[in-house]
Amino acid sequence: MASQNLTDDRQLQSLSLNDSELVEIRARQRTFEGAYWRTCLSSFGFALIILRIFEKEFFSIGLIFVAFGGAMLCISALRRRNNLDIFDKSKPFVTSGGYVVLTGGIATLTYLALLIMILRLEEPKTKNG
Repeated sequence: MASQNLTDDRQLQSLSLNDSELVEIRARQRTFEGAYWRTCLSSFGFALIILRIFEKEFFSIGLIFVAFGGAMLCISALRRRNNLDIFDKSKPFVTSGGYVVLTGGIATLTYLALLIMILRLEEPKTKNG
């Protein structure tokens, strides 16, 4: 394990990048990795608001946002792990279409589950004066 880390460190040190390549790496991190992290954090934050402020009838809706945030966290980790070899010329360039389809599918399922949960909510009971 230590020898693998040493090899990775040597490869990173021997990788000489020019300014345009550094800008490209930063742009990829900001755009792609950051987008998944921001979505994850905002979903967790919204779930926390729902779970803390609203009544227990909304608990399942808050849990849906927790699950969505967890899914975005997993996608972010997978994307980050598979995005480390962008300058390896021996590997062919692969677009992120699979991650986009996966994210779209998870978002669609999340919104369908939210719609079902909202439609199942009972009408509030009001006191007659």
